Amino acid sequence: MKIVVTIATSGRPDLLDRTLKSLGECQLPAEYGETVVIENGSRAGAETVVRSAPQQLHPRYMHIDIGNKSAALNAAIETVGDCLMFFTDDDVRFAPATLCAYAEIEQNRGAGHFYGGPMSVDYDVPPPEWLREYLPFSATGWEMSEADQRMESVEFLGCNWAAYASDLRAAGGFDVDRGPGSRSGSTGQETDMQTRLLRRGLKAVYVPGSRVWHYVPENRCTPAWVLDRNYRNGLQDRVRAMGNHSTSWKLPPWWITSRYLKGIVRDWMWSLSGDPQLRFKAKNRRSYDRGLMWGPKSKNGAAKPAPRTEFSTASKNSPTPH
Repeated sequence: MKIVVTIATSGRPDLLDRTLKSLGECQLPAEYGETVVIENGSRAGAETVVRSAPQQLHPRYMHIDIGNKSAALNAAIETVGDCLMFFTDDDVRFAPATLCAYAEIEQNRGAGHFYGGPMSVDYDVPPPEWLREYLPFSATGWEMSEADQRMESVEFLGCNWAAYASDLRAAGGFDVDRGPGSRSGSTGQETDMQTRLLRRGLKAVYVPGSRVWHYVPENRCTPAWVLDRNYRNGLQDRVRAMGNHSTSWKLPPWWITSRYLKGIVRDWMWSLSGDPQLRFKAKNRRSYDRGLMWGPKSKNGAAKPAPRTEFSTASKNSPTPH
């Protein structure tokens, strides 16, 4: 089965150039087909970067006017045939055997599966130790233990996973109301897709030899970023809870209202603590609860912005997995 590397990008040509150079240093399996880069939104130099990418990657540039990552990935899906699509981001570097590891596991497992691998991080500046428990795995790294590798219902990080194009099309493509550029402002388009694949009976397979390193700039591992990210996680779970009504101005389910009201009292008590970390914990939970309660859309139809706070991709302690 041909392997197609798929990268959505928007406004980060320098990082994209770094990613493609790292990919060009990888061992390419016989099954390797091409690398498709989809620039979404304004043209910001990605086409030039793709033209100068290592030619053994057979790089192909695409562009869509709408700045929406899910829409960009869907556009790429429609241009490939029956292949294994390896999804990664424009800000990663790769272990040399990453693509070969996917090719080998695909030959052994084949149809009825999707795949994913471990992720480490490249920091500009490491976050303070106390903040790490609130950061998502995309900012701290993720891998499975040997015991957990037998699980068949795991969901992988968006910068290192692969699925068959035919399965993605059958599942309806990525949800354009989730992820970067969506009107909801929520997170989780890859998680949503993998959840739908699991519901269709596919099994998840871990690929330990396919490690990537995700670049994390200083401004994406700060208290301000954590609060904004957890607000968007609340939006994601509001979308999930409301289903087809997720972008309508409707009252939330009773359990959301109950959680929100109970949280007001709890967070107020925590905010009076002399412990600065407990006060931050209160702010973080309030950010999530605001997104969950008030939803992804305001009355005038625009995405509801994150609340401004003095600290202004999901906490590992948030109520839902990521």
